Amino acid sequence: MKYNDLIIEKFHHDTILVKNDIVIYFDPYKIDMINMPRADIILISHHHHDHCSPEDIEKVIKTDTIIIATPACQGQLAKFQQNKVFIKPNEEFNHQDVKVRTISAYNLNKYRSPGQLFHAKTEGGVGYILELNETRLYFAGDTDNIPEMADLQNIDIAFLPISGTYVMTVEEAVQVISKFQPKIIIPMHYGSVVGDRSQAEELKKLVIEAEVKILD
Repeated sequence: MKYNDLIIEKFHHDTILVKNDIVIYFDPYKIDMINMPRADIILISHHHHDHCSPEDIEKVIKTDTIIIATPACQGQLAKFQQNKVFIKPNEEFNHQDVKVRTISAYNLNKYRSPGQLFHAKTEGGVGYILELNETRLYFAGDTDNIPEMADLQNIDIAFLPISGTYVMTVEEAVQVISKFQPKIIIPMHYGSVVGDRSQAEELKKLVIEAEVKILD
C-alpha cells in the first residue's frame, strides 16, 4: 500500500513495515521473507514473545538500527549491542525526521484467569503514534477500547488489533474508530496466533466513516 510518500506492508500477526527513505518495523514476528529491508528503527509494543521476538529482530536489524521498546523487554533485548531506547506510555522520542509518541495499550475485559488480564495497564505496554513528514500513524499494540484513544487526533492510518481473545473484538474496534476517526484502518492481530481474515472482512463491512484496507 502507498500513502503519501510511504510504502506500508503488513506481515504475520502485528508485523508492520513502513518505509520511505527510512525503514521502520513494528513488532517483527515470524519474518520468513528473503531480503527484507534492514531496519533503521524497530518499535516493540510490549514483552510478549509474539511482539518482542529476538529471533525475528535478528533478521531485519543492522549495526545502526535503533530499537524502541518498553522496559519489560530489556531482558529479551540484552543480546543486541545496537542503540536501545526503553519508553513508557506518554513519552516522546525523535529520530531524524520521525517523531515518536507513546500511548498506553492494555486490556479492560480480556482475562487469562479470574482477575488477571492478558495485558494489564501496570505492565506498561504501549501503542505508538508516529509522525513522518505530513503523515500520522497510530500502531495500537495489544489493547482494548481504552479511554486514552479518545484523545487521538488527526490520525491518517490506524493499525488496530481485531481478533478478540487477547485484544479488542471487531465490534469494539468499530467503537474505537468512531472515537478518533482515522482516515484509513489497517486491521491486524489475526491469522497467526488467533483469529482469521474473516474478522478483517467483517470490520470492512461495518465501518462506513473510514476506509478499511486489508493488507494480506
